[in-house]
Amino acid sequence: MTQFNKGDRVQYQGQDNQKHTGEIRRIQGEPPQARYTVRDEKTQAEEQVEEQKIERSL
Repeated sequence: MTQFNKGDRVQYQGQDNQKHTGEIRRIQGEPPQARYTVRDEKTQAEEQVEEQKIERSL
């Protein structure tokens, strides 16, 4: 079972190594290799994020 679920608001480390907040849109794979598609709240861009890059639920 994944630690995070579709629709969760999370804080994560983006590809630019900065903290971002966004909503999980899709989940691919199983933990600990799960990858999440997260839509950034500010830019509305979607990004693939590895589970270990998600810092916490908001």
